Amino acid sequence: MSFIMAIGWALLGAAATGILVTFWDEIRVWLNQVAADAVEKVFGYNARQAMHRAVARIDRVMDKVKNTATIYTKKNRLDTHFVKTDIVAEADVYEIDNRVLDEIQRKGSIVQEFEYKG
Repeated sequence: MSFIMAIGWALLGAAATGILVTFWDEIRVWLNQVAADAVEKVFGYNARQAMHRAVARIDRVMDKVKNTATIYTKKNRLDTHFVKTDIVAEADVYEIDNRVLDEIQRKGSIVQEFEYKG
C-alpha cells in the first residue's frame, strides 16, 4: 500500500510541477502584485521586498527550465520514425531579440520546419 501511495505522491508532484512551469508567468504576476500587497499589509514593507527577491530567484530558475527546445527530424524523407533531440538554449532571455520574444508571447511557441534534401 505504501508503494502505491508513493507513486501517487510522485504523480501529484509531477502534475504540480507541470502546472507551475506552464502557468509561471501568471503566478509570478499574482505573487508580485496581489500576494505582495497582502504581505506588506500584515508584515510590512521589508517582508514585501524579501518576497520580491524570493520570486525573482524562482523566476531565474524557471528561465533555465524554459530554455529548452525539442526538435523532431527524419534522416530520410521516406523514414517512418522521427529522431527526437532536446536542445538547451545557451542565451538568457534578455539576450534574445525582442521580435522573437514578441512572437513567442503571441503564439506561445515558435515552430520552424525544415526540409531535408540529401
